[in-house]
Amino acid sequence: MAANAGISSKGFSASVDDSFLKAKIIGKLSSLKLSNISDITVSTSLGEVLLTGYSSNQVNRLKIIESVWEVDGVKKVYNEIKISSNVSFSERTEDALFESRLMTRLLFKSGINSNNYSVDVVGGTVYVIGLAENLDEKTTFEKFLSEMKDIPKLVTIINIKRVKD
Repeated sequence: MAANAGISSKGFSASVDDSFLKAKIIGKLSSLKLSNISDITVSTSLGEVLLTGYSSNQVNRLKIIESVWEVDGVKKVYNEIKISSNVSFSERTEDALFESRLMTRLLFKSGINSNNYSVDVVGGTVYVIGLAENLDEKTTFEKFLSEMKDIPKLVTIINIKRVKD
């Protein structure tokens, strides 16, 4: 983690803060004792939280969202949790394999620091949250993904690093 944090646009301190925030959120969600909590993925970037995955019903999904908002340090929550009670193991495996292939493609793409982004795939939809070094990196990243024929739907939440005065 330290090596990745050091080369992220967020810097070491913000990367550690995001990792700590993610750990606090996962701990909070674990205390809910929902049957399919393992179907939820938490990604963080500068206090913004992206929730993806599946919930068995709307009530549980609401409990998850409310619990995340209770965690100190959460600035914004993006709720991309789908309602579905019967997601097969093969569907989840297919999403995980696709996510792995995407991360490999990003790793070797010039002009993109893949350490700046978290990628999750749910039902074939690709979700990305992160921090681009500048507008060029954001544009390159979004264009690169949007041109991939095997991505049916792309949702990006990418901020641009602020230049300190």
